[in-house]
Formats: sequence, structure tokens, C-alpha cells
Amino acid sequence: MDMKNFVLTFFLFVAVLVEGNAQTVHAVDAVKFKELITTTKDAILLDVRTPGEYSRGHIAGSTAIDIADPAFVSKINLLQKDKTILIYCLSGSRSYVAANYMSQHGFKKIYNLQQGLMDWNQHAFAIEQSSQAVASNATKYTGQSFDKLLKDNKVVLVDFHAVWCAPCKAMNPVLDKVSANFKGKARIEKVDVEANKEITAVYQVQSVPGFLIFKDGKKVWSHNGTISYDELTLALKKFL
Repeated sequence: MDMKNFVLTFFLFVAVLVEGNAQTVHAVDAVKFKELITTTKDAILLDVRTPGEYSRGHIAGSTAIDIADPAFVSKINLLQKDKTILIYCLSGSRSYVAANYMSQHGFKKIYNLQQGLMDWNQHAFAIEQSSQAVASNATKYTGQSFDKLLKDNKVVLVDFHAVWCAPCKAMNPVLDKVSANFKGKARIEKVDVEANKEITAVYQVQSVPGFLIFKDGKKVWSHNGTISYDELTLALKKFL
């Protein structure tokens, strides 16, 4: 048995064990799922299919975490557990397994697209395609090189993110605007959590996106999850 099949079999086994005790996972049809996407503020839309399936067609705004990925658990635990999770796969089976696992590990509000994209496509709801691989070519820092970054810049805002994280991507325009408006005053740096596990662990980053501000090499502020431009600039101005 290859690693991906082993991981998926493991989660199926876990789902059977925990199903009776799981917190409520709401099973909904495509019409309700689409409504939830539109009306639920700050919901995390989660696609648990393979990267190839995701590239061929996914619901816009989806975070992609393959349930058969050996790193599935560590990635899932970087999502904010207080947010509503809208989860789907092709037929609803893999997302059902993932939803039950997440319910047992602190996620409170979970909606599973019961018949997956098969139901979504039956209604001719929109999907988007992407030729981009769900992979990262991010800078990899050592402890020494990251310390140098902090030493060389009086104020540094660090965006801890992941390439598969849709809320992280949604923050990019905000970060671009902050970077332009604080040019010469503060350094804005993006750090991929998977490429920089050591740095992520040292600074106890618990979710993506996650933001830290350093002044004179010391951490002075932190925030988990998405944040508005106004809130971010207000935080930065306190340390300039």
C-alpha cells in the first residue's frame, strides 16, 4: 500500500471510530452550500481532493488540503478553529471523513457538501480552473538568516502564510498596499510556513495567515487570521 492510500485508509478508520461521538457536521446540498459561501462571513472553503483534481476545477476561493497528504493533520491544524468550515470533495465521501476528523479536533462549525462537486456541477454552478501547482517556491530561512533580516530592519511585519491557503491569498492585495505605503519605514516579509517550519515553530505561529511585528529584533505584536488594511496599518504605526 502506498503512502497516500495508507493515509486515506487511516482517516477512514478514524471516521468510523469517532462518528458516534463527533460534534455535529451539517450535511448540505449544493444550493445550500452555495448560499453559505455567499452569506457566511470569513468562512473557510476547504477542498480536500488531490492537487490534480483541484487544478482541473474547484470552487473559487477554496483552500486546498489533500486528505491523502501525509501532512494533512499539520496543515488542518493551521486553520482557524473558530471559523465556519465549508468542506467538499468530488462525491462527498472524502470531505465527510475530513469533516468528522476536524469535528473531533476542535472545529465547531462544519458544513459538508453532501454529494460533492457532482451535485455542484449538476446545478451548473461556477468552478474555476488553475494551471498553478499547489506548491511553494518560497524563500527558506535559517535561524541565522531570519535573525539577520530582523537586525537589518528596525520594524518588520512578517506574514506567515501557505500556498494552499485561500485566506492567505486574499490578504495579498492588503499586504501589497501596506508594503507600498510603508516603504522605507517598515519591511514587509512573507514567510511560507511549510518552507520554514523551524521559524514557524520558534515563533509559535498557530494559524495561517498569521502576522507578527518585530521591532529592533523583538516580537512586539501578533495576530491570527485575516486582518483589514486599517487594522494592520494602525498596528504598524504604533511601532514606528
